[in-house]
Amino acid sequence: MPRPNKDDVERLSRGQPTRAKIGSRSVGHRLTQKERILFEAAQRNGFLKVPVTGIRPNVLNVYRLWCEAECRPFIVKGETELS
Repeated sequence: MPRPNKDDVERLSRGQPTRAKIGSRSVGHRLTQKERILFEAAQRNGFLKVPVTGIRPNVLNVYRLWCEAECRPFIVKGETELS
């Protein structure tokens, strides 16, 4: 698979076709509005924070591709529920 670029990852996250054909029909990539907020925060912070309730794998797939495009480490942190 070719190395993705940021534009292709953004198009993939919106459900649009990519120029480099980096997506797969068997793997989810389209993000909802709430997932997009998590993804954009991950881009700013340098890591993806997974909420207690969990997320669909789509966010992980898109963030992993974005990290590959940026040559950054793929870091995912889980929130802990405080009682």
